[in-house]
Amino acid sequence: MNLGILTWEKAEPESEGIAAIAKARQHSATIFEFDDVRCVPGESGPVVTIADRRLSDYDVVICRGDLSTPPWTEKIQQLLLLGGDPSVTVLDHPQDHIRAASKRAMLQRLALCGIPVPPTRACTSVLDVRDAFEEWGEIVVKPALGYRGIDVERLLDGPTAAALEHVAALIDRHGVLLCQPYLRHEGDYRVLVIGTEASSCTRFDTGGEQWKPFPGDDPNQRPARFEYIQPTKELADLGVSAAKAMGLTMAGVDIIMSEAGLTVIEVNPVPGWAAWPPEMQKIPNLQVVELAEAVAGRGGGS
Repeated sequence: MNLGILTWEKAEPESEGIAAIAKARQHSATIFEFDDVRCVPGESGPVVTIADRRLSDYDVVICRGDLSTPPWTEKIQQLLLLGGDPSVTVLDHPQDHIRAASKRAMLQRLALCGIPVPPTRACTSVLDVRDAFEEWGEIVVKPALGYRGIDVERLLDGPTAAALEHVAALIDRHGVLLCQPYLRHEGDYRVLVIGTEASSCTRFDTGGEQWKPFPGDDPNQRPARFEYIQPTKELADLGVSAAKAMGLTMAGVDIIMSEAGLTVIEVNPVPGWAAWPPEMQKIPNLQVVELAEAVAGRGGGS
């Protein structure tokens, strides 16, 4: 099997781990970035290449590229090129990957499939956010495209002058904010799904001021304290169902438990496990390679 691994702008240790495991199982594995995806002249028109090799040379491409940072339009075009050859399997398909990266499209798809998600308003003005305050009282605002909790804000004191001034600045920065009721809870769960099974579950110790798993704007602040847990059947089933609804074979499904019950906050198409201990990283790394082998119809040693 000839495996391509699209990684973040800076190669992730877990992606290198995937490549190492693939090579140990007698596969060819190439790590590449968005800018390694190019079009070159061919006999009958443009030919797509990955790291100077034709896309058609690959059996499976693992999509671990992040769409949450600019340049979005260029990344989307490069990603779509990867899905243009029906002889190459892309995990996950660019259309599903893009839909999951768009929080609006993600929430719409989950709701249509019966997955519990928070009520959501797309706000383009301070007046829109005022309406959300009027309806829900305590709210969370977040960029429609973003990552690691950056510019995700919890507003609990109503439409104060300071809150609306901050919201106006965020709208100027992002154009659109998603607004949701703040569902009081303690503890955020991320169910890692690979294939059709829950691979693992992480519980972030969120509560009080440490109310979100990742700190947001401060790169020096560590994530909330977390632990690896055995998910309940309900958690695991909801994670797998949410990933399936999005058409994803690899996903980090963020779930909270509140008075409303289990609620899916987000389905991340590029879940990371680089911060895990090496012995734990090996588990999803191996599962990703086994998934690629399964879809390629060949096992280790091929």
